[in-house]
Amino acid sequence: MTTPNILTDTTPVRDEQRSELVHSIITDAWGLYFAQGGVVMAAATRAMELVLERDDLTLASASATFCRPVACGPVTTVVDVLRSGRRGAQVHATLRDATAPEGEASVVITAVFTDPTMAGPSLSLVPRPDDLLVPPPADLEPEPFESEFPLGFLDNTQWQHATDPAALEAALADPAAGPRPNMAVWFRFTDPPAAEGQDWDPALLPIPGDALGTALSVALAGGDEPIGSVSLQIGLQVFAPMRGTWIGVDSWCSHVGNGLANGPCQLWSDQGVHVATVTQTAMLRSFGG
Repeated sequence: MTTPNILTDTTPVRDEQRSELVHSIITDAWGLYFAQGGVVMAAATRAMELVLERDDLTLASASATFCRPVACGPVTTVVDVLRSGRRGAQVHATLRDATAPEGEASVVITAVFTDPTMAGPSLSLVPRPDDLLVPPPADLEPEPFESEFPLGFLDNTQWQHATDPAALEAALADPAAGPRPNMAVWFRFTDPPAAEGQDWDPALLPIPGDALGTALSVALAGGDEPIGSVSLQIGLQVFAPMRGTWIGVDSWCSHVGNGLANGPCQLWSDQGVHVATVTQTAMLRSFGG
């Protein structure tokens, strides 16, 4: 049986009649009941790359607003190139799934593409956390997930705790320590999105970056019922090319209140390169009885 590949399963295809209209299919392999938010953002951003047609530019930043959950299956993205200049471009896109009411958006996204060869100072000021100094072994076997919901996404990705489980348990058991704001994990696709030594498409970075729930799981530990969250916005800032299999995810929950949770997430390559920052705003949702 062929292992699903994220690039194959979100391949953008331009409409034969409308050059600004792009068709994609987000298969059930990338669902968490609905399509995972980072996967949806990646599909829309790949459509932007296709319509922009600028091999000299690469994704620098993007911001997605999720108007409604996106069902797995066919999606369409209408792309509007707002500006395409000598050293950069700004692009707007609207993605709709098959369940969206006529004329209404499922996700709206804006993105900036720039020339990665532009001269200037280069500084990386965020220190890599100790938990992400050593990636897991390449032959690490994935752990199966059991759920009443269809979770194809978790069958085709692997998440490995980087924060020491014993230290985490001790911290959560200490009332004086208060809620823990962050947790570090390692992420990889079961079928890698790039050959060894080749860069990932940066449009894929929101997928591991859609990780606010990881920090929420420890920030809200000890609650009376399980807490879930639904993305309202995801922002991406790309700093460097991503190469390798494992990507380190340092997810923080900076605030919870008014039914919302917010936090940043730092993404690190397994070679210690600070690849990107992802910010997320999500609505809390209880899955308890």
